[in-house]
Amino acid sequence: MIYLCGVILLLMVSTMIESEEGIGLDHILVAAFGWPLFAPMVAVKAWTGR
Repeated sequence: MIYLCGVILLLMVSTMIESEEGIGLDHILVAAFGWPLFAPMVAVKAWTGR
């Protein structure tokens, strides 16, 4: 549920980005669907690095 809300929020915000910004759809999709994969990896790395 949280994942779906995050994706919807990110896609809503991405529609407000101007085309002059140079952010393509591929960047938006990676950000929308990649954060659930990378967030736990970063958390584990930070936890083990303590």
